[in-house]
Formats: sequence, C-alpha cells, structure tokens
Amino acid sequence: MVKYLLQEMNDVRNTGKRAVYPKVVINQTLGTEEFIDVLHDRLRTVDKGVLRGVISGIADSLVSLLSKGNNVTLDDIGTFSMSLKFLDDKPTEIQEEGDPMLYRRVGVKDLNFKISPKLIRDLQMNTRFERMTTGARELKKNLYSFEQRIENALAIIDEKGHITLGEYAKVNNLSRTTASKELAKITADPNMPIDYTGQASHKIWIRRKGE
Repeated sequence: MVKYLLQEMNDVRNTGKRAVYPKVVINQTLGTEEFIDVLHDRLRTVDKGVLRGVISGIADSLVSLLSKGNNVTLDDIGTFSMSLKFLDDKPTEIQEEGDPMLYRRVGVKDLNFKISPKLIRDLQMNTRFERMTTGARELKKNLYSFEQRIENALAIIDEKGHITLGEYAKVNNLSRTTASKELAKITADPNMPIDYTGQASHKIWIRRKGE
C-alpha cells in the first residue's frame, strides 16, 4: 500500500489559485543489498554473488555502450540515453549568421531514463493507495530571502573555503533539487559572488574570483 498526501503547488503565475497534487510519502529508500535480497527471493536458484555481479555488469555495460553514442533499451524496464552540456564559458547563442562555434568543449550532463510503457502499466495495476491526511499540506515557506541564503552560503565558504550542495540545502532549509536549481541560477550570473568548481558529484561552490 502506497501512502500519499495532497501537496500545495507553487503559484508561479500569481493566479491566486491554490492548486494541489498527490505526493508519495516515501517509506524507505532501498540500497543495492536490499534490492538483491528482494531479487533473490524471486530467483532462489541464483546466488546473491551472481546477482551482485550482474548489477555491477549492467552499470559497466551501460557506461561502455552510452559512451560510444548508443542508446540502450532494456525490455520491460526502459530506455537509457545520454545528454550533453558545454564545459566552457562561451556564449550558447549563435553570435552571427554562419557562426561555426569552433573550439567548444562538451561533456556529459546527465543520464536520461524513459520508462517502459509496460512497466508503467504493471505499476498501475499492482499499486494500491492510502491517503494519509485530509486537506492539503501547505508548501514550506522560505525561512530566508534570496539575499540571506547567499549570505548563509558565503559564511560557510569563508569558513571552509567552499560549500557543498547538501550544505547549501541544509543551511537554507531547501530541498536538494531546489538548492541545485538556485545555485545554477547564482553561478550563471557573473555579478553574483558565488562560483563553482568540479563536475557532477565532485562539484563544490566557492567565492567568485575578485569577490
């Protein structure tokens, strides 16, 4: 049984209407070993060590195939594909007609996943729902203004030399998703005092040079 509640949405268009959407209440996040235990219950004749090796092999094979420009579709699961981003600070807009945009550096931005329609159907058929509370849960109001959140981050940066995504989210009472989007907005503005270094999980945020 999946428990859910109704969550109030942001009124981004300032309509004055309080729209809501159903939101899953997460029971727990299972790790690899817990997943292997569940899988082993279904495949009793297969050793757990073999299952562990298969999962590791799938990850390695995805990297190998995607890095060669392939998409990968696993039947009844979905399709994996790769998206890219620029790694340099050059403009993303075409500057003039016929601009060849030479010497651009690109890298991996993310791994995209499009779920199989069959997996969606199976999930719909096998999932039952239970509403936790009546009414709708209001969105948490920001404890700090945008300027205060930047100051909170700078205090940690000045103390440690940098701030991580998790630290930015925690100190400003934000979700990691919201914190990530806000940091992207901040670092994209050359007039803001925060920049970043590193990529993906190794990315950290620092004081912008000259600040």
